[in-house]
Formats: sequence, C-alpha cells, structure tokens
Amino acid sequence: MSAEVTAGHGPRRSPLERRYEALLRIYPAAFRDRHGADIIGTLMETSTPGRRVPSPRETASLIREGLAARARQATESPVRWWADGLHLGVLILAVVHLVHVGADIVLQGRSSWPWVAVSMALTLALLRGRLWAALPLALGSAFVVSRAMLFGYAASADWPLLSNATVYHSWISLTPYWLMAAGVVVLAARRSRELQPRSWWWLALPVATFAGDALLGVDLYSELGSLGRAGLEGGLLLAGIWVTTVTRSPRWALAAAIYVLPGELSTIADLPQTLKSPMVTAYWAVLAVLLLAMAWIASRVRTDTGSGA
Repeated sequence: MSAEVTAGHGPRRSPLERRYEALLRIYPAAFRDRHGADIIGTLMETSTPGRRVPSPRETASLIREGLAARARQATESPVRWWADGLHLGVLILAVVHLVHVGADIVLQGRSSWPWVAVSMALTLALLRGRLWAALPLALGSAFVVSRAMLFGYAASADWPLLSNATVYHSWISLTPYWLMAAGVVVLAARRSRELQPRSWWWLALPVATFAGDALLGVDLYSELGSLGRAGLEGGLLLAGIWVTTVTRSPRWALAAAIYVLPGELSTIADLPQTLKSPMVTAYWAVLAVLLLAMAWIASRVRTDTGSGA
C-alpha cells in the first residue's frame, strides 16, 4: 500500500497507519525503535484497501503482545526477583493505605489532611524507589495506626495534628502496616539502590477514589464502592496470573501475597462473623483461589527454571 507524499512534508500517513502507531505505544520504546516500522509495514501490506481502523483481532493481539513485552522488560532489571516483588508489594499496601485515608476524609473533614500528607509522601517515596525517605514514613505510619494498642486510646487521642489519623484496635488489623514497614526495612537494609521507579499510573487509584466521592458521591465503604474494589482486585489478580505465566517470574505472586494475605488472616481470625455474610465469604474465597493459582504457577516456574539450569 503506497503512501501519498506532500511537498516538503514527507509521506502522508493514512488514518489506519496512525492508529497502528497509537497501538504500538503500548510496547516499550526500545522495542518500537527496533521493530515498530517493520510491524506497521507488515500490517499495512496485509490490510484491505480503504480500511481506516485495525480489526478487533489485530487490536487485541497488539495490546496483548505490547503488555507482555512491557512485563518481560520489567524482569530484565538487575534487581533480584524477590526484592522487586517485595518493592511492588509494599507499594501496593501504601497505595491502598492512601486510598483508605482519602476515604476517611469524608468522615473526618480537613483535620485529617496532615495524615493525608504523610501517607502521600510515603506513597511517592516508594513509587520513586526512595527507600531511605520511605523508611521513617513507613515506621511512623505503623506506629500512628497502632497508637491505641501501644499506648491506649485515651493516651493517644490528643496527639498533635494526628488525633484524627487512622487508628485500629486489634493487632490483626495492623498486619498490613507492620508488614509494609518490615518490607521497607528489608529493602533499605540491603541497600536496594537499583530499584526502578514504578509507573505513575499507581496514583490513579487514590485519585479515582477521591473523584468518585467528590463527583459521584460513591465512597469506598458504600455497596457500589465495595463492588468496584472487589472487581478491581479480582481483575488485577487475573492479570497477575497471566503476567506470571508470560514472564516466568514469581515476583508478581510475591507482591500479590503481600497484599492479599493480611486480609485473609484477618478473615480467618474473625471467621464466625465472616461466615454470616455469604458475599464476604465468597469475596475472600475468590481472592484466595486466585492467589493460590498464581502461587502454583510461580512455583512451577521456579521448578522448571531450576531443573533446566
């Protein structure tokens, strides 16, 4: 298929070619530089004359292979798989913590904004791989949410600026925070300077939570908010299963376990109450099944890698 040429401006790209180029942006930049022109050339040669949009099959294939290429690129980092998985896991815990802090603003008003600032700084530090900046924030956050258990509720009620910060009254509920703090300690102790910054897209979760409440009146604790969270978690775990299969790396399973297991432990600790709600029971059962599936695939990957070494 030939391209028209305009004087002084080079070839005029067709709408179909521009749409192929847009889909190729899903691939890593280095891959596009090496193979992008060849892929587009092949697709243009096999396309029917006059077509303006890629077929659904081509679109799905390009998206799938582009995401797979990005996932494989992540495994090419010099970071050990367990350190990378641990970094991703503690980042997810920090993002979820920020989401809950933002949701609590609805109930507590502007007095919680200092706590939001601390939580945002922690998330940003982990997002950029700044472990020594994240370390005091992670430890401080764990102590703040544990203040009622450590010092008694009355003794901690008048903490300056943080009196309305999140607080829990059972040790099992504190597991995610201390797990996050412990993970940051481990990463900082091994001087994980080679950790790669994570995508800014992780901030879409708290932004969507704030926007959903401010614009649509849907807060995190409503029925619709809970349904949306369950769908997102299930979708991400399914994506994790696919990525683990594609990349043959267990780092994604480790990150998923860091996020899911604290909730599963809390559910088991309060099992009689959990069983009273079929929906809650089904929710945690589905997450457990998906996590076990990812762990099984990861274990097979490690076994196959070890036997082939």
